[in-house]
Amino acid sequence: MHDRTDTLEQDLQACAIGATVESGGGDGSRVRNRTGVQPQPPRETNKSKEPDLRLRPNETLPIHSLPTELFLHVIHHHMRSYFQDFGFDYYRRLLSLTRVCSRWCKIIRNTPSLWNRIHWSDSAKVVKIALRRSSNYPLDILLHTEHVEQERRYMPWLINALGRHRDRWRTLDISVPSPWMKGVIHALKEPAPSLERLSLAKDTTYSVDEDDTYSVEEDDTYGSEEDATSSIGELDLFRGSAPRLSELTLNGMSHCWDSEVIHGLTVLDLRCINFLSANTILDILSHSPRLRTLAIYRCITKSRANPSSPSIQLRHLTSLRLDLGRLDATEDLLGHIEASDGCSLATYLRPNENFEEFLQRRLLEWMSKWKHSASVPFEGLLLEIDGNDLRVEYSTTDRSEPLVLAIEASSWENSWVDQLRVALPQLIDALASWTKDVTTLHLRLGYPPSGCHTLSFKQFIIEQVSRLPPVTSLEVSGVQLGSLLNGLRLEDVSSLFRNVRTLSFLKIGVQELWSSLNWLCEMVEIVRDATKSPMEELNQREQVLKLKLCVLNGVPSNEDLLYGAVKRLEGLVGSGNVWVVEDGYGIPFAGFGGTTPTIFQSMISLK
Repeated sequence: MHDRTDTLEQDLQACAIGATVESGGGDGSRVRNRTGVQPQPPRETNKSKEPDLRLRPNETLPIHSLPTELFLHVIHHHMRSYFQDFGFDYYRRLLSLTRVCSRWCKIIRNTPSLWNRIHWSDSAKVVKIALRRSSNYPLDILLHTEHVEQERRYMPWLINALGRHRDRWRTLDISVPSPWMKGVIHALKEPAPSLERLSLAKDTTYSVDEDDTYSVEEDDTYGSEEDATSSIGELDLFRGSAPRLSELTLNGMSHCWDSEVIHGLTVLDLRCINFLSANTILDILSHSPRLRTLAIYRCITKSRANPSSPSIQLRHLTSLRLDLGRLDATEDLLGHIEASDGCSLATYLRPNENFEEFLQRRLLEWMSKWKHSASVPFEGLLLEIDGNDLRVEYSTTDRSEPLVLAIEASSWENSWVDQLRVALPQLIDALASWTKDVTTLHLRLGYPPSGCHTLSFKQFIIEQVSRLPPVTSLEVSGVQLGSLLNGLRLEDVSSLFRNVRTLSFLKIGVQELWSSLNWLCEMVEIVRDATKSPMEELNQREQVLKLKLCVLNGVPSNEDLLYGAVKRLEGLVGSGNVWVVEDGYGIPFAGFGGTTPTIFQSMISLK
């Protein structure tokens, strides 16, 4: 990992030299000598005959006329995606921009906010330069292990280097193997006055021997997994002093739960933690009444809350995800939480649990609160059935985010199919009773539940969703037998899809698109014909069906295949009615190599 830094370090040297151009003359002729090489005197020229462009060629470009503040805004916007994408090659890209010209190099080099990202893949030299050039600017740190063997000696140095700048930590995201966590926790003992977001996770992806220990200045702070686990529960992070901390994620780690560090949070995400009692969780929540997002996922409680335990009011909560290992334990805790009426809910279902009663007592009751609390009518509804997940989303004009009800089930158990056969009709009944006035209805059909690829089950899904108002937007994941949509072949869907205006195929590779093109065309024809029937009966103008293809990465190497597929699909829905979007990035294609760019149109107006 760290042997890839030769080019990067050359960039650093080039930037250090290029940035020494003095701003007084502006012609780039005066350079401070930091290389030890005697600079040659400037060549005598006739300035009246020599154009000024030779001395300042870059100043003629339009971008160089931008004020520095606006130029930096552009650079920040450009670099943001590099750090959000797990931070890989952030500084490699930043330093490549410094090679454009001395002005760019000088501005970038002297802007601390561009040097405040620290990533695990950064070499020691890059980290030192970033820490120095970021000056007093808050630091955003992301430490996720990738190659354990290469990083095992680098990690102690990096932790120590960052520890000396503890006062500047703003965000800290750490995921390391369990035996390494003890050393990380050791570095988190002192107060962090500027820390706003913290995420700590034990990474179980990599296998690390228990004797793979580390030392920081001969201090045995990196020990075995057992030592790390036992010490974390006794530790009060930052000695209880992180006054600005508002977002906390703990994955696989316990903590001193009465610490002031966890008081006053707005986002709390607890995963894979064993709690002595549900009362412990309620006590944690009582200290954070301003929580907006709460996730307690794959956690276990040894005992339920006491009957006398008070209910916790979380009036600002907008998103809640609960999974305490058993449905009865989840329901018990849910009964002690009083969230806002406009709060989304996600739960997890395991095999052989009485889901029907839970659905009636909790989930449908939860959804009914949305209707009673809505200040304006619901505008849109999305129903998603994908694999072992069932999801409902409601959107209103007065909310930036939709209201969500999500049910996740075990991916390795067929019992979910039987539970879904019981639950889905009841859920559809509840939705149909108060969604008649929604203006848009989105249906997302994904993969069949695990172990169930029969047409009879797919027909059951279609029969149930047909009891909803006509769908206006249909989204499909999977192809052929791997898609619930395959059940449409044997069903009359004219009533269900008569209002469909947008048909989308999601997360499909170009090769898969091409090999399944006949099937896709058949599905498009089924939906298209359903939209034609009511228009013909009313003798009205036929509505146009828009087709959206969300293709996976790798489009440039398969341009011809994609172009051929689009041309054939255009024959079904009309020229200019097929969109191609690179899935995951939302980047619309404007054509390939200059070939008929009108085919590929922007999807900005579509979700």
